[in-house]
Amino acid sequence: MKRISKSLLLLVLSAGIWTACERDPVKDLDPNDSKVFITNHSNVDYKAYKTFSIPDSVLIVENDRSGRGAAVQDLVYIDRIAKNLIANGYTRVARTAKPDLEVTPARISYTQSGYVPTYNPWYDPYWGYGGYGGFGGIGYGYGYPMFYNYYSYNENYWYVRIADLKNISSDNKANVIWDAQIRGEGIYQESQITSLVDAIFAQSSYLKAN
Repeated sequence: MKRISKSLLLLVLSAGIWTACERDPVKDLDPNDSKVFITNHSNVDYKAYKTFSIPDSVLIVENDRSGRGAAVQDLVYIDRIAKNLIANGYTRVARTAKPDLEVTPARISYTQSGYVPTYNPWYDPYWGYGGYGGFGGIGYGYGYPMFYNYYSYNENYWYVRIADLKNISSDNKANVIWDAQIRGEGIYQESQITSLVDAIFAQSSYLKAN
Protein backbone atom coordinates (compact mmCIF):
# COMPACT_ATOMS: atom_id res chain seq x y z
CA MET A 1 0.00 0.00 0.00
CA LYS A 2 1.08 3.56 -0.55
CA ARG A 3 0.85 6.37 1.97
CA ILE A 4 -2.30 8.40 1.68
CA SER A 5 -2.22 12.19 1.49
CA LYS A 6 -3.30 14.19 4.52
CA SER A 7 -6.20 15.74 2.62
CA LEU A 8 -7.62 12.36 1.62
CA LEU A 9 -7.05 11.01 5.12
CA LEU A 10 -9.00 13.92 6.58
CA LEU A 11 -11.78 13.30 4.09
CA VAL A 12 -12.00 9.64 5.00
CA LEU A 13 -11.80 10.21 8.75
CA SER A 14 -14.33 13.01 8.61
CA ALA A 15 -16.73 10.51 7.12
CA GLY A 16 -16.64 8.80 10.47
CA ILE A 17 -18.18 11.78 12.21
CA TRP A 18 -20.62 12.97 9.58
CA THR A 19 -24.20 12.50 10.66
CA ALA A 20 -27.10 11.41 8.49
CA CYS A 21 -28.35 14.35 6.47
CA GLU A 22 -31.11 13.05 4.26
CA ARG A 23 -33.93 14.86 2.54
CA ASP A 24 -36.38 12.37 4.03
CA PRO A 25 -36.40 11.72 7.80
CA VAL A 26 -35.13 8.31 8.86
CA LYS A 27 -37.79 6.45 10.76
CA ASP A 28 -38.89 2.89 11.51
CA LEU A 29 -35.40 1.59 10.82
CA ASP A 30 -34.81 -2.16 10.67
CA PRO A 31 -31.47 -3.62 11.88
CA ASN A 32 -29.88 -3.13 8.46
CA ASP A 33 -31.03 0.47 8.19
CA SER A 34 -29.58 1.26 11.61
CA LYS A 35 -26.11 0.51 10.25
CA VAL A 36 -26.44 2.99 7.39
CA PHE A 37 -25.42 6.65 7.50
CA ILE A 38 -26.03 8.93 4.52
CA THR A 39 -24.94 12.45 3.65
CA ASN A 40 -26.70 14.32 0.87
CA HIS A 41 -24.24 17.17 0.34
CA SER A 42 -26.34 19.47 -1.80
CA ASN A 43 -29.78 20.04 -3.19
CA VAL A 44 -28.82 18.85 -6.64
CA ASP A 45 -31.21 17.59 -9.26
CA TYR A 46 -30.20 13.94 -9.50
CA LYS A 47 -32.34 13.56 -12.61
CA ALA A 48 -29.85 15.78 -14.45
CA TYR A 49 -27.33 12.90 -14.44
CA LYS A 50 -27.64 9.88 -16.69
CA THR A 51 -24.38 7.91 -16.57
CA PHE A 52 -21.94 6.71 -13.94
CA SER A 53 -18.63 4.95 -13.71
CA ILE A 54 -17.50 2.65 -10.90
CA PRO A 55 -14.14 0.83 -10.71
CA ASP A 56 -13.71 -2.94 -10.57
CA SER A 57 -11.93 -2.72 -7.20
CA VAL A 58 -12.50 -0.85 -3.96
CA LEU A 59 -10.29 1.79 -2.43
CA ILE A 60 -8.79 0.38 0.78
CA VAL A 61 -7.75 2.88 3.42
CA GLU A 62 -5.89 1.71 6.52
CA ASN A 63 -4.92 4.69 8.65
CA ASP A 64 -2.43 6.66 6.55
CA ARG A 65 -2.06 4.06 3.79
CA SER A 66 -4.22 3.28 0.78
CA GLY A 67 -4.44 0.67 -1.92
CA ARG A 68 -6.91 -1.31 -4.03
CA GLY A 69 -8.82 -4.46 -3.15
CA ALA A 70 -10.82 -7.01 -5.12
CA ALA A 71 -11.68 -9.67 -2.56
CA VAL A 72 -14.97 -11.52 -2.94
CA GLN A 73 -16.80 -9.20 -0.54
CA ASP A 74 -15.39 -6.17 -2.37
CA LEU A 75 -16.75 -7.40 -5.69
CA VAL A 76 -20.16 -8.14 -4.13
CA TYR A 77 -20.19 -4.61 -2.71
CA ILE A 78 -19.31 -3.00 -6.06
CA ASP A 79 -21.80 -5.12 -7.97
CA ARG A 80 -24.66 -4.28 -5.62
CA ILE A 81 -23.98 -0.56 -5.77
CA ALA A 82 -23.95 -0.69 -9.56
CA LYS A 83 -27.17 -2.72 -9.72
CA ASN A 84 -28.98 -0.25 -7.48
CA LEU A 85 -27.86 2.71 -9.58
CA ILE A 86 -28.91 0.93 -12.78
CA ALA A 87 -32.27 0.09 -11.21
CA ASN A 88 -32.63 3.81 -10.44
CA GLY A 89 -32.27 4.69 -14.10
CA TYR A 90 -28.53 5.38 -14.46
CA THR A 91 -26.36 3.78 -17.12
CA ARG A 92 -22.96 2.34 -16.25
CA VAL A 93 -20.18 3.37 -18.61
CA ALA A 94 -16.39 3.18 -18.68
CA ARG A 95 -14.36 5.91 -17.02
CA THR A 96 -13.06 6.92 -20.44
CA ALA A 97 -16.63 7.53 -21.68
CA LYS A 98 -16.90 10.77 -19.70
CA PRO A 99 -19.59 9.72 -17.21
CA ASP A 100 -21.76 12.24 -15.39
CA LEU A 101 -21.04 10.65 -12.02
CA GLU A 102 -17.96 9.07 -10.47
CA VAL A 103 -18.70 6.39 -7.87
CA THR A 104 -15.94 5.50 -5.42
CA PRO A 105 -16.49 2.42 -3.23
CA ALA A 106 -14.12 2.03 -0.28
CA ARG A 107 -13.33 -0.21 2.67
CA ILE A 108 -12.02 1.78 5.62
CA SER A 109 -10.02 0.54 8.59
CA TYR A 110 -8.95 3.01 11.24
CA THR A 111 -6.94 2.09 14.33
CA GLN A 112 -5.71 4.45 17.00
CA SER A 113 -3.86 3.55 20.16
CA GLY A 114 -1.69 5.20 22.74
CA TYR A 115 -1.26 6.13 26.37
CA VAL A 116 -2.93 8.81 28.44
CA PRO A 117 -1.49 10.09 31.74
CA THR A 118 -3.41 9.41 34.94
CA TYR A 119 -2.64 11.04 38.25
CA ASN A 120 -3.94 10.42 41.77
CA PRO A 121 -7.29 8.68 41.36
CA TRP A 122 -8.31 8.95 45.02
CA TYR A 123 -9.45 11.69 47.31
CA ASP A 124 -10.17 10.98 50.97
CA PRO A 125 -12.33 13.70 52.55
CA TYR A 126 -11.38 12.44 56.02
CA TRP A 127 -7.93 13.96 55.69
CA GLY A 128 -9.07 16.96 53.72
CA TYR A 129 -6.26 16.85 51.19
CA GLY A 130 -4.96 14.80 48.36
CA GLY A 131 -5.09 15.09 44.63
CA TYR A 132 -2.55 16.13 42.06
CA GLY A 133 0.28 17.01 44.38
CA GLY A 134 -1.55 20.23 45.13
CA PHE A 135 -2.39 22.03 48.35
CA GLY A 136 -5.38 21.78 50.60
CA GLY A 137 -6.62 20.44 53.89
CA ILE A 138 -3.86 20.99 56.44
CA GLY A 139 -1.62 22.76 53.99
CA TYR A 140 -0.18 20.15 51.68
CA GLY A 141 -1.19 17.36 49.36
CA TYR A 142 0.07 14.01 48.26
CA GLY A 143 2.57 13.93 45.43
CA TYR A 144 1.75 10.95 43.22
CA PRO A 145 3.80 9.44 40.43
CA MET A 146 2.26 9.65 36.98
CA PHE A 147 0.48 6.54 35.72
CA TYR A 148 -0.38 5.75 32.12
CA ASN A 149 -3.47 4.01 30.81
CA TYR A 150 -3.33 2.29 27.44
CA TYR A 151 -6.19 2.72 24.98
CA SER A 152 -6.91 1.19 21.60
CA TYR A 153 -9.68 2.03 19.17
CA ASN A 154 -10.49 0.21 15.94
CA GLU A 155 -13.23 0.85 13.41
CA ASN A 156 -14.02 -0.81 10.10
CA TYR A 157 -16.70 0.28 7.68
CA TRP A 158 -17.81 0.44 4.07
CA TYR A 159 -17.89 3.81 2.37
CA VAL A 160 -19.20 4.97 -1.01
CA ARG A 161 -18.95 8.44 -2.53
CA ILE A 162 -20.56 9.96 -5.63
CA ALA A 163 -18.92 12.96 -7.30
CA ASP A 164 -20.25 15.25 -10.02
CA LEU A 165 -18.11 14.97 -13.17
CA LYS A 166 -20.65 16.80 -15.28
CA ASN A 167 -20.02 20.14 -13.63
CA ILE A 168 -16.30 20.35 -12.90
CA SER A 169 -15.43 23.52 -10.98
CA SER A 170 -13.15 26.24 -12.34
CA ASP A 171 -10.28 24.88 -10.24
CA ASN A 172 -10.75 21.46 -11.86
CA LYS A 173 -12.40 19.77 -8.88
CA ALA A 174 -15.35 17.39 -8.83
CA ASN A 175 -17.85 18.14 -6.08
CA VAL A 176 -19.01 15.28 -3.89
CA ILE A 177 -22.81 15.32 -3.97
CA TRP A 178 -23.63 12.20 -1.94
CA ASP A 179 -21.91 9.64 0.24
CA ALA A 180 -22.81 6.83 2.61
CA GLN A 181 -21.25 4.61 5.25
CA ILE A 182 -22.12 1.14 6.53
CA ARG A 183 -21.01 0.35 10.07
CA GLY A 184 -21.57 -2.36 12.65
CA GLU A 185 -21.05 -6.06 13.16
CA GLY A 186 -21.04 -8.52 10.28
CA ILE A 187 -20.84 -5.89 7.54
CA TYR A 188 -18.16 -7.81 5.64
CA GLN A 189 -20.20 -11.02 5.46
CA GLU A 190 -21.25 -11.69 1.90
CA SER A 191 -24.75 -12.61 3.04
CA GLN A 192 -25.18 -9.17 4.62
CA ILE A 193 -23.66 -6.90 1.98
CA THR A 194 -26.57 -7.09 -0.47
CA SER A 195 -29.23 -6.06 2.04
CA LEU A 196 -26.99 -3.37 3.57
CA VAL A 197 -26.30 -1.73 0.22
CA ASP A 198 -29.99 -1.97 -0.65
CA ALA A 199 -30.74 -0.13 2.60
CA ILE A 200 -28.54 2.78 1.47
CA PHE A 201 -30.56 3.29 -1.67
CA ALA A 202 -33.88 2.63 0.05
CA GLN A 203 -33.13 5.60 2.30
CA SER A 204 -32.03 7.70 -0.70
CA SER A 205 -35.21 7.58 -2.75
CA TYR A 206 -34.26 10.89 -4.42
CA LEU A 207 -31.15 9.35 -6.00
CA LYS A 208 -32.79 8.50 -9.32
CA ALA A 209 -32.31 9.44 -12.97
CA ASN A 210 -36.02 9.38 -13.74
